[in-house]
Amino acid sequence: MLDFNKDTDWYITHHYFVRKFTGHDECLINSFVQEYTKSYPSDNDTIQGNAGLLATFIDGYNTGEMFAVGLIDQRDQSLAGVLRLNLNPSKTKSLAELKIDLLDEHLTTLVISDLLLWVIDYAFYCLHYSELYIYVDEKRSDIIEVATGLKLNNFQPQLSAKLNFMGREFQCRAYSLRETQWFNENTQEVIPLDAKETDQYIQEVVEPFFKTCISAPMHSTIIDFRYDTVMATNQSARSIGLSYGHEMFDASYQHYSRIDTAIWYFGKWYNAQTAHVIHRYARKVFRIQQYVFKTGHPASFIDSLPYDRGIKSYLITFLPIFNPQGRVVALQSIAFNYRIAGYNEYIQNLLNQKKSTAIDIPELKLSKREEEVLFLLICGITQEQIAEMLEVKRETVAAIIRNQLCIKFSLSIVNTKLLIATALTYGFPFGIPESLWRPSVIILEAKLSNWSQQYD
Repeated sequence: MLDFNKDTDWYITHHYFVRKFTGHDECLINSFVQEYTKSYPSDNDTIQGNAGLLATFIDGYNTGEMFAVGLIDQRDQSLAGVLRLNLNPSKTKSLAELKIDLLDEHLTTLVISDLLLWVIDYAFYCLHYSELYIYVDEKRSDIIEVATGLKLNNFQPQLSAKLNFMGREFQCRAYSLRETQWFNENTQEVIPLDAKETDQYIQEVVEPFFKTCISAPMHSTIIDFRYDTVMATNQSARSIGLSYGHEMFDASYQHYSRIDTAIWYFGKWYNAQTAHVIHRYARKVFRIQQYVFKTGHPASFIDSLPYDRGIKSYLITFLPIFNPQGRVVALQSIAFNYRIAGYNEYIQNLLNQKKSTAIDIPELKLSKREEEVLFLLICGITQEQIAEMLEVKRETVAAIIRNQLCIKFSLSIVNTKLLIATALTYGFPFGIPESLWRPSVIILEAKLSNWSQQYD
């Protein structure tokens, strides 16, 4: 199993990842500072060419109390940004300070947005800080605009302050954010859980109950308020290539950006083409967990994963576990093997049998998206579920059926059942579209779907 305390690369979005600085990164940081100085001049630029100061910067920030990472453009391995976390600014274990310096003229708003989402999640759910101060150069309107557009609840600016970056001082915008406010529609002040009391409740009440089913033939886990897996059935462990439930401890979806975790879990399925989909899949499951913890409502969804002969689907429910005070202290996941309209068996039978009813017609050429929609329709999946799987609007799926597929199959009316029947007589499907061999999440509840779309 992976060591989640070990440093790794973190996926941010297409072409960009984050990596912790080491003593070998002086030239990389120096190039970044040179370009940053040209783009955003300051009145006291004393940094240029100062290799000694660069070494001090690296050594000083990668200690037990500080943490510095670089945003790397994988296309040319250049440094596009520096993020510095001061993990003990006021000698308290609850507060961290984040300072951001980006060459954002090279970055889209999507990259900046995904970067902010990741670093806030990382501070709260991997480093377990309960409050975060974020400092941004006052001149960096793009970053400030993204922070505003993220609709971060109670993300209120504090008094302006001066920020020092490697010998350069500049005015900065300062924000504060508590974990209890992050992704929380409740505007009322929420008192954080007492960690010691909550751990004791889980150990004395939750764990004894769950231990009775560890060897049972069922997929189930317990995830605590830190979003760590603290208990799991043996069958859950075997579903991801392990042997016993205790091997899953600490493995959870708050590590959604870890590249080593994605490679370990998905193996050959993880590559440059699938990386974005895989990490977004993991982040979406993590957001569903947050929904349960933040709202106290259970959540259900269909989790589809690729494997050698098809796609394996599970119907998963996250159930909140409350303490005597009515606070959510953990959640229990329960998963059942789920056939989406007989998905695997039905399609394999279609592909293996000779279709004596197939007619002799010119070969139809379908686009990649048309193949995906038609294949899923033949599987019996609804238009709403197809939209979830393909991450498009339901109206887009309907338009593809109406304006493209029905026309290509020479149908005089728009009728999904007739389209499926006609496609089968033509010999479709010829195989599972390669683009569908990827993980996907189908949310089954409107309230959860709206929440997920708003916050992710």
